[in-house]
Amino acid sequence: MERKTDTRSLVLYALFIALIFLLGLTPVGYIMLPLAAITTVHIPVIIGGYVFGPKGGSLLGFFFGLTSLIRCFTTPDATAAIVLGTGTGFSFYNLLLILAIIFLPRILTGLFSAMIYKGLEKTGKDVLAMSVSAFAGSLTNTVFFLGGLYVLAFDQTAAAFGVPGEALLKAILGVVALNGVLEAVAAVILCCAVGKALKFMLARR
Repeated sequence: MERKTDTRSLVLYALFIALIFLLGLTPVGYIMLPLAAITTVHIPVIIGGYVFGPKGGSLLGFFFGLTSLIRCFTTPDATAAIVLGTGTGFSFYNLLLILAIIFLPRILTGLFSAMIYKGLEKTGKDVLAMSVSAFAGSLTNTVFFLGGLYVLAFDQTAAAFGVPGEALLKAILGVVALNGVLEAVAAVILCCAVGKALKFMLARR
C-alpha cells in the first residue's frame, strides 16, 4: 500500500511539474505587462501545496521559479534585463537578483499557501482554508517579486516603470492594489474549484 501511495505521489508531482512548465513556458500562463506579468502559473503551485504540504509546495514553487528564469532567456522582457544585466556581464549581484526575485517569491508562494491551508484545514472549513491560502499565496508572489525589485534594483526598476525614483513606491503599490488583487481573486476561484475536485478524486482512490 505504501509503495502504491509513493508511486501515486510521484505521478502527481510529475503532472503538477508538467503543468507548471506548460503554463510557465507558453503564453497561456502569462498576461504580459510592461514590467511584470499577471500569471496563472502559481495556481498549480498553490493547489500542489494543498496536496503535498509545505515541502511539496516549496518544491513546486522552485519549478515555477525555474520556468521564470528560462523565460528570461527565451522571451526576455524588462525584468530579464534587470536580473541578467544588459551588456555589463554576469556577476554575483545578478545571481543575487535571480535568487531573490526569480526564485524566492515563487518558493514562498508554495510554502506560505501550504502552511496557511494546513493550519486552517483543522477548522473543518475546507473552502475557507483554500480561499485564504490561495489569496495569500498569490499576493506573496506579487509582493515579494515587486518588493525584491524595489529593494535590490531600485534605479533599474524605476527606469523600467518610466517613473522618477520618488514615485516608484507609489507605482509598485498601484500594481499590487490593482493587478495583484485581481490575480489573487482569480487564484481563489480557480484554486477552490480545482482543489476541491482534486481532493475529492484523491479521497475516492
